[in-house]
Amino acid sequence: MDKSADVLERTVLHPGKYFMKAGEENMRAFIVQNGEVTSYYTNDEGKKIEIEKYGPGAIFGEKGLVVNYIPTFDYEATQTTTVIVITRQDFEKHMKKVPKAVKTVLDHTLKKIQSYERKGSQSIINEFDIDDIAIQLVNDLIQGLPDDKKEKYQATITPHVNALIKAIKDIKQS
Repeated sequence: MDKSADVLERTVLHPGKYFMKAGEENMRAFIVQNGEVTSYYTNDEGKKIEIEKYGPGAIFGEKGLVVNYIPTFDYEATQTTTVIVITRQDFEKHMKKVPKAVKTVLDHTLKKIQSYERKGSQSIINEFDIDDIAIQLVNDLIQGLPDDKKEKYQATITPHVNALIKAIKDIKQS
C-alpha cells in the first residue's frame, strides 16, 4: 500500500487571513495543529460578532465533508495557525471502508447536529445583533435598579428597545 496517499495537506495562515468565508461553498475540514482560528458573523452594519474560537485539536468545516455546505460565518486566523486539511475526496475515500449501518448512524447524527447548531447560531446572532444606541438606552434605563434586577430587566427590554431603534432608523432611511 502506498502510504504517501494517506498524507494530508497542511496549511499555514497568518493573522487576519481566512480559512473559510461566509457564503462561499466549502468542501474541506480543518484540524488546528497550532495557533487559533475564530469564527465570526458579520451583521448588516458590517460589525463582526465573535461566535467561537478554535485552538489546537479543534476541527471546523466538517459539514463540508459530507454535504454541500455554504458557511454562514467567516473563519479567520487570529494568530499564525497551522491546520491539517481534509478534503471531501479524502473523506469519501475513507468512508468507502465503513459499514453501511455506521454511515446511516453518522448521517442521522449529522442532521440532528445541524439542526441544533442552526438554533444555537441564530440565538447568538440575535443576542449580539443589537444596535449600540439600544444598548446605551437600556443601560440608562436600568441604571438606578438594584443589581439583582438589572439583568432581568435588561434581558426583557433590550429586544424591544432594539426593535424600536431599528424601526426608527428604517423609517428615516425610507
